[in-house]
Amino acid sequence: MSGYSFELVNVFAEERFGGNPLAVFTDASGLDERVMQLLARQMNLSETVFLFPDGEAAARLRIFTPGQELPFAGHPTLGAAAVLHWRGELEARFQLRTKAGLIPISHSDGVYTLRANPPSARAAGLSRGQAAAMLGLDEEDIALEPVWVDTGSEQLLIRAASAGAVLRARPVHALLLRDATLRPGRSVAYLWHEDGGVATVRLFFEQQGAVLEDPGTGSACANLGGWCAFNGLGPLQWRVEQGAALARPNVLHLQVDAAGEILVGGRVLRIGRGEISL
Repeated sequence: MSGYSFELVNVFAEERFGGNPLAVFTDASGLDERVMQLLARQMNLSETVFLFPDGEAAARLRIFTPGQELPFAGHPTLGAAAVLHWRGELEARFQLRTKAGLIPISHSDGVYTLRANPPSARAAGLSRGQAAAMLGLDEEDIALEPVWVDTGSEQLLIRAASAGAVLRARPVHALLLRDATLRPGRSVAYLWHEDGGVATVRLFFEQQGAVLEDPGTGSACANLGGWCAFNGLGPLQWRVEQGAALARPNVLHLQVDAAGEILVGGRVLRIGRGEISL
C-alpha cells in the first residue's frame, strides 16, 4: 500500500476560514488519470491539484474537479504555488506547467500572483433577456450581452447592471444547461459588476444535475481581465470580491497593465495536511 500526502489550503483567503479550499497532492508520481479523478471526487472540493516533476517548471499540474479534468484553474495554480514556495526551495518568481501552458508565478508580501495567458473572446449569441432568464433576474439587471472569454479555461461572462443584481441571481438549471454549456459536462456562467475599483462576482456551474456556486475563481477573474483588455478598460487594478452568497469571503486582486497583460493574485493560508493510502 502506498501513501500520497496532501496539504489542505484556502486560496484567496483574507481570514482563516475564508477563501476557496484546495487539496494539493505534493507528489502524485505513480497516480493515473482514473485514480486522480477518484481522489478529486473523494475530496469533493471545487478542485484538487496533483503535482508532478517537470524539467522546466517548478512542477507540472493536473487539475481535477469532482467530475472532470480542467486545462487550467486559478485557485489550484496559486494554491500549488504557495505549497511549493513554502518549502523554501524557490525564488520569488517561478513557473508552473498546466495543460494550458506555462504559467508565470510571483510572490510578494504574502500574495501569490499568476500571469494569465493572452485572452480570446467570441460572441455567445445570447440576448440580455436570455441571460437574465437563465440567472433568475430581470432584463434590466443585465448590462450587456454575454460573451465567451478564454485565458486558459473558457467561461461565459455576463456583466450585471449592479452589485445587487449579482447577489440576487438564482440560476435556472435547465436554462444554464441550454445557454451556458461549453461542451457536455461543462456549463459555466460568471456574473460580475464593478464600481469604484471593486468588482462583485459570482460563478455558477452545473455538476451532477445541480447548479453549484464556486467560492473563488481565479480563471474567471483572469477572463474578466481579458474582457476588460478587449474593451479598453486597462490599465486597471481591481479588488474582486466573491463568495459572499456562500458566507465564504474570497478576495482576488486583478491587474491589467498598459500592454494588456493580466495578473491575478491572492493570499493562501495553510489549513492542514494528511495522507491517502492506496
